[in-house]
Amino acid sequence: MTIVYTNKKFPPPPFDKDVELMRYYRALYDGDHDEIFPRAKTVGADRRMKWRRKSYKEWEQTHETIQSNHPYIVANFSCLVAEVPADLVNRALGNISADTEEGPELEFVSNVVSVSKINDKIWAAVTQQQVDGFIAYRIRRNDQGKVWFEWLLGDRYLPHDDDQGADIAWIEEWGDESNKKRFLRVERQLLTNAGLSVQQLVYKMDSDNVTEELDIKQYAQEYEASVPEDIDLPGVTELLCGYVPNDDTLCNPRGRSSLRNIDVLQEEINWTITRDSIVFEKHGKPKLAIPRALWDTVANTNQKHYGARFVRNADLEVVSYDEKNGAVPLYITWDAKTEHSFSHVERLIKYMLAVSKTSPQAAGLEEGSGAKAAVAMLYEWMVSVIKAEAIQAKFDTALKDAIRKCMILENVLGSSQLEVKSPVVEWGDMLPKADSERDTEEIAKYEAGVQALETTVRRMHPDWSEEAIEEEMTKIEDEQTATRMNPTYSQPPKVTL
Repeated sequence: MTIVYTNKKFPPPPFDKDVELMRYYRALYDGDHDEIFPRAKTVGADRRMKWRRKSYKEWEQTHETIQSNHPYIVANFSCLVAEVPADLVNRALGNISADTEEGPELEFVSNVVSVSKINDKIWAAVTQQQVDGFIAYRIRRNDQGKVWFEWLLGDRYLPHDDDQGADIAWIEEWGDESNKKRFLRVERQLLTNAGLSVQQLVYKMDSDNVTEELDIKQYAQEYEASVPEDIDLPGVTELLCGYVPNDDTLCNPRGRSSLRNIDVLQEEINWTITRDSIVFEKHGKPKLAIPRALWDTVANTNQKHYGARFVRNADLEVVSYDEKNGAVPLYITWDAKTEHSFSHVERLIKYMLAVSKTSPQAAGLEEGSGAKAAVAMLYEWMVSVIKAEAIQAKFDTALKDAIRKCMILENVLGSSQLEVKSPVVEWGDMLPKADSERDTEEIAKYEAGVQALETTVRRMHPDWSEEAIEEEMTKIEDEQTATRMNPTYSQPPKVTL
């Protein structure tokens, strides 16, 4: 069934709960903890008690709230939970090409990869998927014939209950700040018996409430908005959009944020560090203590000169010394025992990393013992690598589906007759290796006959162009041919005439 927007608040249920969670976890990831944690709001204000006259002979105690200079300290370890898998997947993504040796599919897939900027945007896509719980994509084609796909925020992708359609909805604003108008734009994709129908809709909004549907052509003309035409794609049996869930379950098919269950730990870390900072601010500064006799002497002098008993720091720049009693000014320093507090913070951080399946080495909390082989690093990073491999598998499927759907759209709207099938996505190692260690492994695979020469050269020189790789392969093959034809190694059999 399609989604009804009129006379409802946007986003409509049940998507409103998902969007609310997304905004919460985005604030947690961005470090805007003062907006989501209640105790953060109490740090910048002090409560002071005072007396107020209630009647002629009666007083009552009241309080006032004043602003203090104590900041709420944010040690945002939650961002590591989302960014570590993104770093590993981003490093592992390699070449993407059509699953064929020749034909127009090779050039088309190469153009889609280039225009979509897959390698440039994979880190942002994985990070957003970890924060929001899922990320969406849709296929695009412009008037010049370019086809690509783009990543979309999860709160813009609203699938239909019957899995026969999906809405991509977003808000557009026009006008200045004093008279700003809001509109809800919707791109609706529906599967019918004839194929796929793509419709463009627009609704008027009052604050967050959707009021009425407007004519899309009048809207585009009035606000000079770029609105594609409605089209029908006959023969298309799948939506030209999709999404990648994170940690999805039967109860949560749309996925869950990787930051779940760690927000309370993050708040306790912030509060513990903030509380220690407040204590250091109040008691960490040295205080000057002077003998009572010296204080009375200076205060009496000020009483004589200024009419009041007080002692200033300037009055103590030159003081007398009592040789009999040893009465000299002293600085009192505060000897705080903070080991338990620091241990508590460290323990909370380890709890957070354990809950989120993040290796301490990935967070930089445990130092390694010098240079290590890739195998040793793999075991130290095992938890993060296993988590990243599961995410990589989902993005591998999503990338193949997105490029395959680009081929479908090109066949329908363009003049091409491409063979529609999934491309080949190459994935490398997630953890770095020394060049010598990597080259040794690749050469061993080639000599054992389990890996082609082209694959060996490509992996040993990932930054080379296609022309350089082909030239290197030609040189190696020529040298191998010359070696096999060398008379030193290959002699004809001896004969007797």
